[in-house]
Amino acid sequence: MQEDKKDNESQLTSEIASDIHEENLHVLEENPENELINLATSWPALSTKERKEKFNLLPRTEAEELFLSLNTHDQAELVAEIGSLEKRSWIRLLAPDDVADLIQELGADYRDEILALVDPQTRREVTALLAYAEDNAGGLMSSRYARLRPDMSVDEAISYLRIQAKTQIETIYYAYVLDHNQVLLGVVSFRELFASNPNKVVKDIMKDDVIKIPVNLDQEQIGRIFSQQNLMALPVIDDEGRMQGIVTFDDIATAIQEEATEDMQKLGAVETLDAPYLKISLPELIRKRAGWLGVLFIGEMFTATAMGFFQSEIEKAVVLALFIPLIISSGGNSGSQASTLIIRAMALGEVRLRDWFRVFKRELVCGFSLGI
Repeated sequence: MQEDKKDNESQLTSEIASDIHEENLHVLEENPENELINLATSWPALSTKERKEKFNLLPRTEAEELFLSLNTHDQAELVAEIGSLEKRSWIRLLAPDDVADLIQELGADYRDEILALVDPQTRREVTALLAYAEDNAGGLMSSRYARLRPDMSVDEAISYLRIQAKTQIETIYYAYVLDHNQVLLGVVSFRELFASNPNKVVKDIMKDDVIKIPVNLDQEQIGRIFSQQNLMALPVIDDEGRMQGIVTFDDIATAIQEEATEDMQKLGAVETLDAPYLKISLPELIRKRAGWLGVLFIGEMFTATAMGFFQSEIEKAVVLALFIPLIISSGGNSGSQASTLIIRAMALGEVRLRDWFRVFKRELVCGFSLGI
């Protein structure tokens, strides 16, 4: 009897555990947050049609969260698939610098349509940003940032920043001190501001040795400054020192990823791809790869010509032919090592174009030593 009782209890426990497991799965399937996480994780592997279908099934709040988390290319793909009336609500979620990036991604054909969907102030800001190259500071910056006057008291500055915080400012880590001509005088962190005496004047607590960047600075150089200085944002100025906007770390993070991807593709002797691998058309992919393969093929023809001079020696000792693939492979591996080291050093700023002769001498000695 006891054994039967134990068996019944064991069976009942198993059934309860199974029911709990099924209920948990049911809850997970019905949980919108879990659905959002799953969709965000699987997003890169989905086709354009699948993305649109699954995106339309999300509740508005979760859809907005997903849309804002996507990169510019994926946002542009979604925007291109929806109608103008619905498009307006999604475009207005974006900051002006993100709208400018979206227009550059979609192309000139969408410029007027997108600009017509935003409010007049945003339209002016976006138009100004579009005047700059997308891979320069001017194209990456946001014109919405916290600003102060030098003659404000700390108490006045805090009250003024509270008002600015209600609008869409890009970052609240720093406030930039400008004169009446919008010339950058200094910067003050929010921590310093709240820790200071309320009666002090802003110009007495600001830092005037500000690290700033010109509007035409390349994104690769900007990324290097961020990594060296460990900052959250950098002010952008024009030739006369007037403040134009700020570049934040999250703005440059995508640019850094793009630069790293470009470097990796160069290492593989491939032209830079303009879209994700699975999204680029097959003819375009073939074209990107064929160019460098043609150049390498011509280079190998010179190798074959050089080997022709040793044809008589090879005929005398056929065993030498066995070493030809080994020598060619070793030479190719040595070249790959050199190109990897040099391209990465250039990306990190360790090697510049003017250092070509030093690099040439070092690689000449290295190649000779490894060949021996």
